[in-house]
Amino acid sequence: MWNRIWIPMYVLCALFALFIGPAAEASESIYSKGSGPIEIIVFTDYFCPPCRKLEPYLETALTDLHERGAKITFVDKPIHKISPLYSKYFLYAANQATILSEIMHIRQVLFDIAKTKSVDSEDQLLQQLTQSDITLQFIQVKPIFDEWVKLIQDFDVRSTPTCVIKLPPREPSVLKGSRRIQEGIGKLLEGMPQLKGGNQKE
Repeated sequence: MWNRIWIPMYVLCALFALFIGPAAEASESIYSKGSGPIEIIVFTDYFCPPCRKLEPYLETALTDLHERGAKITFVDKPIHKISPLYSKYFLYAANQATILSEIMHIRQVLFDIAKTKSVDSEDQLLQQLTQSDITLQFIQVKPIFDEWVKLIQDFDVRSTPTCVIKLPPREPSVLKGSRRIQEGIGKLLEGMPQLKGGNQKE
């Protein structure tokens, strides 16, 4: 579990603010896919090694859950000082995504770029994403960053990866660390039937 740095909320807001620029309005819920009632919220950072290792499992498991009708929500929690820049470009790309698999692909590309530890400017990141055929739409990300900060605060997320499973009428389950997340999602997959309608078109 990547918990080397605990960032207070006011510092978190300041970090996000550094990377906010003027742009068009964002589409609604561009960092979520699906309609619930079950929701899985995933908190990660692109520079977090455990998050990167967990991503292939999440890609398969979350796709399965989504197809059964679950809502999947991604929240970037910045640990590294450059993380908000990657978060901003995730949202630029996610605004063009229509299905979950496209969101997962965008995440994987950003994890791969972060792994090199050589891309730390906006121009470099834009070039790398363009070379990876990632389509971008520049949008106003401040309202989304504000939503993320609230979710991080609501669930007291202090480390990555963290996963919240909302399974009404139960209280949300907060899972911290790769092992607990895999165990929790595995149990959910075992006990979760196909929901009526599913998310085939999400």
